[in-house]
Amino acid sequence: MKFEFNNIAYLKLFGRKSSLGLLFSLFVLLSCSETQPDNKGVVATVGSFEISDQHFTNQLKRLYLRTGQAANVNEDFRLGVINARIERYSIVEFARDKGWANDADGIYNKSMIERKVMMEAYEKHFIHDRVQITDNHLREVFRRHNTTLRASHLLARNRAEADSLYNLVNAGASFENLAKNVFENPRLANSGGDVGYFTLDEMDIAFEEAAYSMNIGEISAPVKTSTGFSIIKVTDIVGNPMITEAQFAQRRNSVAQVARSQQNELATRRDMQQVLSGMTWDLDLVETLWQITQDQSDNYRTRRPELAELPLEIDETLRNRVISSKSGFRFTVQDYLSEAYFTPPQRRDSANDYYAFEEQIRGLAYRSYALGLINNYAGLDKEYIQGTIDETFYGYLFQRFEGYMDTQVEIEDSQVRQAYDSNMSLFEQELELDVSEIVLTDGELAGEVYEALKRGARFDDQLRRFGAPSESKERGGKIGFVPITRFGTMAPQLRNLQPGEVAGPFQVANNYYIVLKCMGRKDPRPLSFEEAEPLVREYVFTNERQRVRDSLVLDLRTRYNASIDMQRLNSLSFEL
Repeated sequence: MKFEFNNIAYLKLFGRKSSLGLLFSLFVLLSCSETQPDNKGVVATVGSFEISDQHFTNQLKRLYLRTGQAANVNEDFRLGVINARIERYSIVEFARDKGWANDADGIYNKSMIERKVMMEAYEKHFIHDRVQITDNHLREVFRRHNTTLRASHLLARNRAEADSLYNLVNAGASFENLAKNVFENPRLANSGGDVGYFTLDEMDIAFEEAAYSMNIGEISAPVKTSTGFSIIKVTDIVGNPMITEAQFAQRRNSVAQVARSQQNELATRRDMQQVLSGMTWDLDLVETLWQITQDQSDNYRTRRPELAELPLEIDETLRNRVISSKSGFRFTVQDYLSEAYFTPPQRRDSANDYYAFEEQIRGLAYRSYALGLINNYAGLDKEYIQGTIDETFYGYLFQRFEGYMDTQVEIEDSQVRQAYDSNMSLFEQELELDVSEIVLTDGELAGEVYEALKRGARFDDQLRRFGAPSESKERGGKIGFVPITRFGTMAPQLRNLQPGEVAGPFQVANNYYIVLKCMGRKDPRPLSFEEAEPLVREYVFTNERQRVRDSLVLDLRTRYNASIDMQRLNSLSFEL
């Protein structure tokens, strides 16, 4: 469901990296018992690719589960799955013929992919496989799922700044006044660093760990997060007092997936901290490199993929100097030039002061150390790793093909005008509703609030008495005008809503309900050609691009001799 209110609470709910419900679905996917068909069987070929029985059944199962097991796995469904794989590999063959796999950009991206896959292998074998999830972990995750916190924080770029801020807080400085000096963002500066209400998995894991261990009014020591250091002040705690053992048992499996994800992330951060703290550092050399990068900022931020290292002009006597070392491991200036080059340029750009640069070098040293360990790990399944690298690289080639397709379409002004004249009903200002909301965490209570509003109860009174803590509650429930399409599956029930009327309750997540009141509406109206032109041009481009793409893909299937063994395709089965 797409539900894009201009509302921090909703952004947290739907924009976070995972949720209990999402990970519950993942648990179902991962806990299915896989059949292992004969891997030597081939169900389809295209170019140099053979699509094995196992490859096909894994894709079939993945798509079947993604549709909620509602699909009929008939011949058409199977053909759709196998044709999608044939299209992918036809495009890869086309990309190879174009030379994209071996040009400078291709080689550069494959090298970055190799590092990424190997780092994931390191995390699995050296960190995550050693993480033990206890019953206490599960219960703590379930508690957080049923508890909402509100907090403020002071953000520092580095440990020295964080310690200075923390000392000021301990000396009695006002948290609110310090926030005015710390934040450029007006909302954070004027609210004392308030981050609003949040719950499980909505904040950086280190921030969450600290906040959920604190009481109202308590202030933490500096906490290292992915964006710097935060000094946290908890300002409110709203818990569900009705949690039962039966509810915990019912959610145990999905809770376990969240717990595993969080503990893996915490273990990864601990590993990095332990490795780096065990290294010996030449900080004078780091300072020298910082000055060099400042003097040669264009070379430092280069995006030229044909190189093999950062093109910094460095005295040759520096290249073999050791920046850091640990138990036989040495990270030299030469290693730095190479590892920094194979770091996305935008990440290099983020090192805009010495402290960020030093942090970046520490990260590169850690990556170099980890890659050395995993490359020499006897238990590494090299065939599987290479397959993962290849498939990820095929994804890069596929995306590059999509970019190429964008350049193959040219739209004439006459086409745009003709499309508008022929499809005027498609180009109109859509219905917009001005709504206010009451957020509730209990379905029965949400129903009672809805009925009370229908009987004429005052909206602000119901919001004040029963509304759960949320950003919108602080604004009197006001959301503002929202296009009807942004309401997702709720749209049909809201389309005829008139000012003063209420709708709901709608369940938008576990223990999360809303009741909406319409404050105003803007009915649809036709757009003039001048108003609609950007939309029409996009419409024409999209349709023409799809036509050209379909034609090319069809040609590629023939060019690379795509073939499907229909008898084998329909005989393969899988078991959940």
